[in-house]
Amino acid sequence: MKIPKFKVQMKVILMVTTTIICVFLIRLLLMGGLAKLLSFDSQRTEVYKDTDITHYQWYMGKNAKKEYADKWGMDESIFPESITDNMDVLDYKMVYYNPWDAQYLSYLVVEYDDKSYEEEIQRLEKYDSKEYKGYFGTRGFRDKYRLLAIEVDPDHGLIYALEEENNQIIYVELIFCNYFYDIDYQDEIDIQYLPIGFDATPDNEYRQKRLNQ
Repeated sequence: MKIPKFKVQMKVILMVTTTIICVFLIRLLLMGGLAKLLSFDSQRTEVYKDTDITHYQWYMGKNAKKEYADKWGMDESIFPESITDNMDVLDYKMVYYNPWDAQYLSYLVVEYDDKSYEEEIQRLEKYDSKEYKGYFGTRGFRDKYRLLAIEVDPDHGLIYALEEENNQIIYVELIFCNYFYDIDYQDEIDIQYLPIGFDATPDNEYRQKRLNQ
C-alpha cells in the first residue's frame, strides 16, 4: 500500500525536529556539565603561599622556577634580584594562584644600612616609572610613604617600591589577569601597602570600563 506523500513529509519533519531538539539538549547538558566541572576544579585549586625568605629566588629573578619566570610579561626589576647580607628582611610573602590564569601577589619589607639604603634609593629612582593614576582605581599612596618606582600594565597590575622611615623600603607586586584577582587579596597584604583606591575585585569599575570598550 502506498504511503500518502503528506505522511512521509510529516515523518521527515518530525525526525528532523526531534534530532535538533536532542542535539540542543545534549549540548546544553554538556555545557552545564563542563561549567560545573570547571567550577569544581577551580574550587579545588589551592592558593599557594610562602613566607620563607630563603625561597625568594624560587619566585624572583633570572633563576625563578618555570611558573614564576614570566608573570604576564611584567618587569620585576624593581624588586631586588636577590637577598643579600646588607638586607634585614622584616616581612615577606609570596602568594600564587592559578585556577586557569596565573595570579601573583608579593611583598618584601627590607631595612638597609645607611650606605646600602642610599644606593638602593638611587637605583630605584633611576627606574623608568610609568604613570599609574587611574589604573585599577589607583589614586596615589599614603602620606607616610614616598613612591620610588612603579611599573604598570593596564591589563595585569602594578609593581612598585615605597620608601618608609628608618631606612626601610617596601616592594610590592600585584599581578593578575582579566583586570581582577580571584583571591581575597586584601587578606594577603597589609592594606597600608596598597595604593589608595586600588580595586581588583571581580566587579571593579576599571574592569567594567575595559570590557565595555
